[in-house]
Amino acid sequence: MPPNIMSDNELSIAANETLHRLVARAPNITPNSFQTNTVIAACVMFLAILIAWNLPILRDAISGLKLLTVGIHELCHLIVGLLCGGQVVSICIDPNDGGATHVMGLMRTTPRIPRNPYAMPTFAQTFWSPSAIGTLASGYIGSSIIGFLFVFCGFDIVASKAAALVIHFGLLVPVLRADHWIAYASIIGCEVILIGLWFGDHGNALRFYVLFVGVMNLFYVVWDYVDERLFDKRNTSDCAQFSELLGWPTSSWFMFWFVYDSLVFTSAVFAGICVFRRTDDEMYREA
Repeated sequence: MPPNIMSDNELSIAANETLHRLVARAPNITPNSFQTNTVIAACVMFLAILIAWNLPILRDAISGLKLLTVGIHELCHLIVGLLCGGQVVSICIDPNDGGATHVMGLMRTTPRIPRNPYAMPTFAQTFWSPSAIGTLASGYIGSSIIGFLFVFCGFDIVASKAAALVIHFGLLVPVLRADHWIAYASIIGCEVILIGLWFGDHGNALRFYVLFVGVMNLFYVVWDYVDERLFDKRNTSDCAQFSELLGWPTSSWFMFWFVYDSLVFTSAVFAGICVFRRTDDEMYREA
């Protein structure tokens, strides 16, 4: 029996039908008004944090959240540094001067031979290792992952309450090491606001609190770089550390990590829109 050979027209019709079925099964990524307001709020929060991070009065008001953000960033350095076999010498977490984690035992013991015999590499460029680069990169990557999760949770009330519990306990950790009354007052104020938003309006406003913390963590590279460039903070940014180890100007490393964070933010927004397809009434009932 001869095989059934389909004509080009029949193949085209079958392919179009298959494509239409796949498109119909794909999730709808068109945001509703609730989700659109969430995305707009996140963009406004980016500008608000950029302004408030260094203004004298506002930076003290959010110093509790800054301690949390810097602490998460340095914790990522700490964990990866230990996993790579390094020895942690010291760790500094400061809301205004930034953070610094010093890890020993990650650099090469023998210098690498430069490809260009006429090049004059620095000491760091001669002795860097993959472990040192991984430990350095873990700060921005870890902050972006935490920020992704918080921004993602900001699209749903129940998910925001789960994320708020993490923020609640995370804010309590800096209390153990805070050495100024401003830090204590800011942490207490942040906790009071969190608790108030939890019980108010079914926790709807709590979403924006979680979203604020998510944006603050996700775009940590911006605050880190701006601090160093405009205010000459004591602890150098990770962008400057990358420049010291691998070359390239500090501004180039900033643009690289900023583009990376922007892609992560976009992914978090799309994930939140696709997963949490609920109206206000549906979320209120679940909350």
